[in-house]
Amino acid sequence: MVEHRAVINGTFWSVMGMALMASGAVAAEPLKPFVLGERAADGNVEQVTERVSGSLEEGGFQILGEYPVSSTSHVVVATHDDLLALAEANPRSAYLAPVRVAITEVDGNVQVSYNNLEYFRHAYRVDQDVSAVQGALEGVIGHEKTFGSDDGMSQRELNRYRYTFGMERFDDPYELGSHGNSDAATTLLESGLASGESGVEKIYKLEIPNADVTVYGVSVREDRGAPEAASDLFKLETIDVNELRHTAYLPYEILVHDGNIEALHMRFRTAIHWPDLGMMGPNSFMTLRRSPGILEEVLQQVAGFEEESGGFEW
Repeated sequence: MVEHRAVINGTFWSVMGMALMASGAVAAEPLKPFVLGERAADGNVEQVTERVSGSLEEGGFQILGEYPVSSTSHVVVATHDDLLALAEANPRSAYLAPVRVAITEVDGNVQVSYNNLEYFRHAYRVDQDVSAVQGALEGVIGHEKTFGSDDGMSQRELNRYRYTFGMERFDDPYELGSHGNSDAATTLLESGLASGESGVEKIYKLEIPNADVTVYGVSVREDRGAPEAASDLFKLETIDVNELRHTAYLPYEILVHDGNIEALHMRFRTAIHWPDLGMMGPNSFMTLRRSPGILEEVLQQVAGFEEESGGFEW
């Protein structure tokens, strides 16, 4: 009887161990930066964009703006009340509030994709759960698979991410300007964006309720006066060459809080969207080596950066 009970107990703990291991495997499943919603069988970029915008609105999302990146790529930016609430306690969580949905034609087929909120939640160090919004997105846009990295990354890797030693992390942003208070900062930034100075223009403005935080989405276009190395299309055409495209990398965000203006450093932001990008060779980081510094100068010009201000702290 004792032996029988021991066997039962042994079997029980064996089963429990397997269940816990399975549960841990699910929890630790690697994350990837983008979700492929669908490959649209019917319609061109313009038609699919219209359909996607309607679906987002019907699903409880608010459209912030649209970015016609090129004749074959378009981005719709939306947000959701649950995402807006994230930034009330932590201003830099506002980087997660805009959802970027890309419609991209590749070899005659239209891909609909969007930034994976669960992936970027950890990359942007957001503690709150976003599964409800992620589920709502999947419901209205679809979910064929995640992509953007062969192996993906763990939550811990994303939280501490930098591409390699000496490169920037999430908390090493471009410091674009410090203007005393947010009214002064947004007024100056709005003026710079409206002027089209350096080829940078506003795609959307998102004010976070109950918080002194505003997020701008901007385009950086060579055909509007931006230096080639800083421009959106130059970056995409240089490194976005795989079958499934990373168009939802755009538009770039600028964040204003407490009079300070910042943007994620390109060496972090590009790497977190292309974590498998090689350092050397064709379509590599080295082919963009001039871009981070030039982009910083362009964004600082628009934001009224003054070097003698001495930067700022969050």
